[in-house]
Amino acid sequence: MVLLKDIIEPLKCTVLCGEDRLGTSEVTGGYACDLLSWVISRVQTGEVWMTILSSVNVVAVAVLAECSCILLTEEVTMNESVLERAREKGITVLSTPLPTYRACAILADLVDK
Repeated sequence: MVLLKDIIEPLKCTVLCGEDRLGTSEVTGGYACDLLSWVISRVQTGEVWMTILSSVNVVAVAVLAECSCILLTEEVTMNESVLERAREKGITVLSTPLPTYRACAILADLVDK
């Protein structure tokens, strides 16, 4: 079983919010997409959602889809008001400097072991 805490170092993540869930949230896979309506219909519960989008709508989609977390790739960050909403909704938000493609490859190696 892979937990969020297990992906932090390999993906070079910075935890933007949700530190308290790192040791308890299971990662079942990953999904990379920036089209919100597409994500809603395809991301699976427990997956890490990789995106470059950082609006409050991203938090709403993550809640609806029951993602393990939002992983902002390519050094994207979130403004504090959006992070506050993520905290309120119990969503973990991570950021990585890695390109989306590389983050997907690393996550796949971790989850598929």
